[in-house]
Amino acid sequence: MAAYEKEVVKFAVFTRIFLILWQMASNNLIPDHDAGVFNPPIRHPFGIWDHVVDVLLGGFSHWDSAHFLYIADNGYTIQKHFAFFPLFSCSVQIISQTVFFPLHYLMNSHSALLVTAVVLNVLLFVGATFVLFQLSIMTLCDRQLAFRTALLFCINPAGIFTSAAYSETLFAFLSFYGMLSMERKQYLLATLLFACSSAARSNGIVNCGFLIFFTTKELLSRLRVTQESSLQKAQLVMVKAISTVCYVAAILAPFVAFQYYAYYLYCADFEREKALVLWHPVFPTDNEEYLPPGSTTIPPWCNWTVPSAYSYIQDTFWDVGFLRYYQLKQIPNFILAAPMITLCTSAIYGYCKVNWSLCRTLGLGTEIKVGDEKPRTGFHSPRVFVYIAHLTFLLLFGVTNMHVQVVTRFLASSSPVIYWYAAHLTRENPQQSETNSAASETTEYPDNPLLQQIHNWKSAERITQAVLGYFLFYNVVGVALHSNFFNWT
Repeated sequence: MAAYEKEVVKFAVFTRIFLILWQMASNNLIPDHDAGVFNPPIRHPFGIWDHVVDVLLGGFSHWDSAHFLYIADNGYTIQKHFAFFPLFSCSVQIISQTVFFPLHYLMNSHSALLVTAVVLNVLLFVGATFVLFQLSIMTLCDRQLAFRTALLFCINPAGIFTSAAYSETLFAFLSFYGMLSMERKQYLLATLLFACSSAARSNGIVNCGFLIFFTTKELLSRLRVTQESSLQKAQLVMVKAISTVCYVAAILAPFVAFQYYAYYLYCADFEREKALVLWHPVFPTDNEEYLPPGSTTIPPWCNWTVPSAYSYIQDTFWDVGFLRYYQLKQIPNFILAAPMITLCTSAIYGYCKVNWSLCRTLGLGTEIKVGDEKPRTGFHSPRVFVYIAHLTFLLLFGVTNMHVQVVTRFLASSSPVIYWYAAHLTRENPQQSETNSAASETTEYPDNPLLQQIHNWKSAERITQAVLGYFLFYNVVGVALHSNFFNWT
């Protein structure tokens, strides 16, 4: 493993250890806030090893982690849980029962699942960091900038969600790996990875845009240089169109299958003992959120033209919808999301300003020649366009249709552009990325540049202080608040 890769992996592991220790201290020193959210008491016997796990990792089981761990332990036994896609919970359950099966002899299943989830997310985070580094090298054509990108990902503002029992890290790994496969023109592998991402989080279906863009761009490039007849060109277009449709269908399939599974449990003639609701005595029997499969009550979404449990649950139980969050009482949450929104908006504007001719052709026009004035490498590289388009869509959707505070972790786990732009801003000599990248392929970077800038904080430029300050502050404060049931991103 080369020097860059070693430093990337080492820093990823170091930040995970620091985050776990800070979570442990915060969770045990600060009293939990009564947030009134889903937090069912553990029904299993609680022994000494369960107490140890609670002391070490208890802060990672709060908020949505409680939902994921409950699903991993009990399956989809209440309607509200169909807002949480199955890949992460299923992975945790399977790994807990196989690789980590000895844990079940020492502790109850909830503790074993929590340990499994944290270990899995740590491994996936290291993998996502490494994959992001490789993707950045291919896209930016600048090894030093890619190095800085990977290091920034290790301290990203949504740090707490990358180690807690959330699906963000799994989604980031699958998405970044799928993007890397697209850059390598490994379309089948990319399709598989993007399909898995849509089984991890609903926004995974947006990744089908990468398949559409890359296959369209490849087709247009071939049509420009081919000397084939019109009939042969038409056949080529038809073959490429059919293959692209198949790729997209494969990516959408897990999302559709999950909706069908919900329909099967709640709308079809699925029979189960009515006592299923007693899987947990604290669940109210008259609350639609906790409606169990096999109930005599048929949910309203069963009668929709296109039944979708996910859409109904988001709309009814979480009040998610177009501009619904634009209320005066939500101003603190908009302030909480403002740094990420500002960073992304600035990245999109800055890129489009430099590459406007490319943006006007949706990235499908002829790329800039080597002799042109525009930079060929770094953040403003033409190869970054599709990722800018991807981020633009996610940002617009997030600020208009979601709980706005969630935008931070939503974007941090979905788009590499955030880290490319942050690396571009914090680089000591940004112009270096816009020159010949050949030198950067061989230049050694023996020390961690982020640690150097943090150590020499007073001498760093203000933009560097702003970006690193935002990343570090949200990591430290986010862990302390989230671990104790205080509202965070």
